[in-house]
Amino acid sequence: MSSECTWSVLVMLCFILATGAHGGKVCTVRSSKGENVLFGSNFTFSCIFNKQCTKLMFRNRTLIKYKQYPNSSEVSVDVKNLTEPSTFSCNCKEERSEPCGIDIKPGYPPHVPQNLTCIQKIKSGNVTCIWTTGKGTIINTTCQLRVQNGLHLAYESTMNSTGFCHSSFPIKNLIMPQLFMLLNVSNSLGSKTSGPHTIILNNIEPSMPEIVNVSCSSRWCNLHTDNHSLNVVEMKYSEVNGNWSTLQTDGKSRLNISSLQPYTTYNFQIRRKINDSVGLWSEWSQQKAAKTKEEAPDKVLDVWYLQEPKPPQSNSKCFHIFWKELNLSDAKGEILRYNISVREQTGMRNPIIAVPPSRNERICCSHCSVSVSAVNSVGQSPVKFITLHFPGLVSGFLSHRTLNNYSVALFWHKLAIAGTEYVVHWYPVGNIEAIQWIRVVDTTAHITGLQPQQCYEGAVTALRSPGPKMASIKSISTWQSAPEQGPVPQLCSKNSESLNVTWSEIPQRKRKGCLKKYTVYLMDKLKGDIHNFSVDHPNRQYVISSLSPGQCYSLWVTAWTDAGEGPKGSDLPVCTPSDSERMLSLVILTGGAVLLACLILLCFCQFTSVQKRFLCCCQGLLPIIPDPANSKCAKTCADDQSEIKFYLDQCDSSVNEEPYNVDVEEVPYPSICTYIKSFSQESSSSDATQITRITDMTEDYISTHGAISGGEEEDEEEETGFEFFPSTHSPFLEPLVLTGGKLTLDAVKIDCSEFLDRT
Repeated sequence: MSSECTWSVLVMLCFILATGAHGGKVCTVRSSKGENVLFGSNFTFSCIFNKQCTKLMFRNRTLIKYKQYPNSSEVSVDVKNLTEPSTFSCNCKEERSEPCGIDIKPGYPPHVPQNLTCIQKIKSGNVTCIWTTGKGTIINTTCQLRVQNGLHLAYESTMNSTGFCHSSFPIKNLIMPQLFMLLNVSNSLGSKTSGPHTIILNNIEPSMPEIVNVSCSSRWCNLHTDNHSLNVVEMKYSEVNGNWSTLQTDGKSRLNISSLQPYTTYNFQIRRKINDSVGLWSEWSQQKAAKTKEEAPDKVLDVWYLQEPKPPQSNSKCFHIFWKELNLSDAKGEILRYNISVREQTGMRNPIIAVPPSRNERICCSHCSVSVSAVNSVGQSPVKFITLHFPGLVSGFLSHRTLNNYSVALFWHKLAIAGTEYVVHWYPVGNIEAIQWIRVVDTTAHITGLQPQQCYEGAVTALRSPGPKMASIKSISTWQSAPEQGPVPQLCSKNSESLNVTWSEIPQRKRKGCLKKYTVYLMDKLKGDIHNFSVDHPNRQYVISSLSPGQCYSLWVTAWTDAGEGPKGSDLPVCTPSDSERMLSLVILTGGAVLLACLILLCFCQFTSVQKRFLCCCQGLLPIIPDPANSKCAKTCADDQSEIKFYLDQCDSSVNEEPYNVDVEEVPYPSICTYIKSFSQESSSSDATQITRITDMTEDYISTHGAISGGEEEDEEEETGFEFFPSTHSPFLEPLVLTGGKLTLDAVKIDCSEFLDRT
């Protein structure tokens, strides 16, 4: 029986050894001072191996040297001044078995608990206490609070990294006179206890309140908080980025804050305690912002004006009206518009409305006054009246001195500009809308807010009863440098001996001060000579004379400030014309003018009214064809009864009957001419009609060239297609109607040979 037990024990030992050889740890470790050691202390770390092997020791996975005792499986290392957590381990080199090791942390023992503070949660009735143990222990430390009441309950927690402990416990009776507490703090390096501490309810701090909502009017705000049973509340409020004001009130009444400004954003906070004699003040609540409502503005606008230069031959005057924007406290709301009214001698004009951010208006009137007011959503500000006068100008009595890079002092003589009040205005050159002004009663004014390298101009206006007087000043600058950009020249005109040149303005931001003058440079490209001409600012045009005809030049312009000359602008190549080119240009110009005049005249002649008037003018210039009946030849032939009769019906296109044949008798009259006279055939049936027709018609005169002035032969030529003149419509080809008095042909000889040849 005993032999069987012996064999069983041996088998189990072999099994355990075999299992350990394959999967167990090869060693065990130990520290002379445990896993937590005092910060900066020394200790010994050792490993005891379970088998023979090549021993290895590591610190934070780094191989370190060790010492080995004779005839022992233990190795060790002495650690000096440990200041950070470290891992020490050992293993065998030949085998891949699990190493043995330990984590060692340096730390501090806890100090005596102190600075006990308790806060009571009013809603839950719990009390949270906080205390300190000096500096943090680094290693795990346990805090314990024990309330010495009937149950002697203990409440544990863990110290945080900054050395604070906290614990909470409930209390059932708010009117308990006092509480007794014991505090304990412990870790592996030590333990400290303090107490008993006596906590009186007077020292209990309520929890932080919360502002749920804020309702406001224009002058007060009412704060709505979470439900509480405290009796005393302290409120504080301030404008944005302003100073805080405090107000204490009974917690049971409404939390109302008055004497606030309209249309202003305020931040509110509150804190509370149990009553005047019990408890501590709670922490201030989170800030709650709210904005009061608007009111009508109650301050008059500050208004000023400047008169524009009066145009020539104009009776009207134009003014620029400016006004300053009201600050938030004076506007009492958001300004929606400005109402501008103009009163003239003839009555009121329709009001003008200006919308922010506009703060100026242009008005043209004479002998008028202007009123300006600001309007918000609630109402209108008091009206500002100002009478527009053209101030008398005073010169030579205003001076200035630079104070620094942002301000200038102005001085003037009181005798020169006498007034009860002075208005000093200034603005950047070219930007009158940025005008600023101040009102002073002394003869000195400080202009502030100026920008370096910026040019300003301004004036001082004395307000007095007879009329305002104004002294202007220009070229105000605090600090200047040379311009950064040059003007760009342009050629206006040129001839063989002179050039008329102008140049562009330099942008304000490139001037770097007040411009004093320009310099025009002209370089002769052939000789290389450079001539310069000085032009005072603000003139931007110059005529260069005494040049050579047919010569080429290069021209550029620079600008100057008191600090020096700026760079040149772009070059302008230019050549003066020669005498032959000048004559050719004159001829081309004259020919073009004549051609243009002819084209204009031809266009006018296409109108019928122009044709008629022009024809009447031309008829007075043409020779008048005489009446043959008044000639001696006609009279002599009449005596000889040599007549050629024509029927008048043939001359009247309105008659539809067939024309009668006309007997033509040629009467020789060698001394003067041969002529033809037509008569209408006498008809007994239409005497009255023929008489009327004869009265309306003139005798036809047939010229030797075959051009007949009459209706009958003209119709015949149209029927046969015969056209003596071109068919183009012209005012000179209209049929001429000749009227006039009796003319004789005594001195006129008419050659009728061509007519006789045709017959």
